Amino acid sequence: MGIRIRRTSSYLPNRIVDNFYFEGILDTSDDWISSRTGIKKRHFVEGEDMIDLLKRVVVDLNLSGKELKGIKTIIVATCTSSYAIPNLASQIQEIFDFEEDVYSLDINMGCTGFVAGLRLIEGIIKEGEYALLIGAEVFSKILDFTDRSTAVLFGDGAGAVLLEYWDKDNHFQFGTKGNSKALSYDCGFDKLSMAGREVYRFAVSTVGGSIPEFLRKNDIYEEDIDYFISHQANIRMLESMAKNLGVGMDRFPSNIDRVGNTSCASIPILLDNMNKEGRLKPGDKLLIFAFGAGLTWALTYMEW
Repeated sequence: MGIRIRRTSSYLPNRIVDNFYFEGILDTSDDWISSRTGIKKRHFVEGEDMIDLLKRVVVDLNLSGKELKGIKTIIVATCTSSYAIPNLASQIQEIFDFEEDVYSLDINMGCTGFVAGLRLIEGIIKEGEYALLIGAEVFSKILDFTDRSTAVLFGDGAGAVLLEYWDKDNHFQFGTKGNSKALSYDCGFDKLSMAGREVYRFAVSTVGGSIPEFLRKNDIYEEDIDYFISHQANIRMLESMAKNLGVGMDRFPSNIDRVGNTSCASIPILLDNMNKEGRLKPGDKLLIFAFGAGLTWALTYMEW
């Protein structure tokens, strides 16, 4: 048994920061950033915090009374929460007055968090139930604006999906390749650090290389997939993966040029963009995958 996405929503803060902003504070340029990452602009919070982003995406799901009562699991995936206690998911339960028999938790697997949340919900949800999965990040508050290798990459935003129980199986694969230095933020310090080349190699070789094996294991082939929905880290990563798989970029959708790397919010934001644009049709076959700090990765195959 499995899960299916029933509704989507997303929210980006109003403050838009283009690459020219960084020309004034760093030794960089719009051409340098866009040619190496594909990013043209990103959004930063201004007068908002994490809870504001979460509230926005839940409201925008426009949940019915039946859906509100039927939600039995709330998961918030993030690595930039300012709360240790109480967790964000329980705060959402309180704010929106969901039923009390709700399993509420936050998870932190870096950029892998949203796909990891799908796997958890698939193992929890029961027939007739719904689940709420939110990916949200506020990176602008922990970026080192003296480091051009990280400051230009990340953006703030949130995305959410309402999931329902479904009688078709989903397929998952996940893994960890422990590396605490490649991408880290220690709360005892104050800024994010990343070994960009190391993360790039990990994504293209380990994650990209695991996709064919995952597909064959589940008797699925590249030509069966309508869209490869990847975490939006770097357009060059996506191009390398698509090339290695023999897949055109029309099947590797991306919005990184407009929003930057929003970590575990990137996949739900992209799904909502595609859904609102009418690009996703019932029965479309999706390979959804992400990779992030840990280093961790997760893949799932599901139908729209």
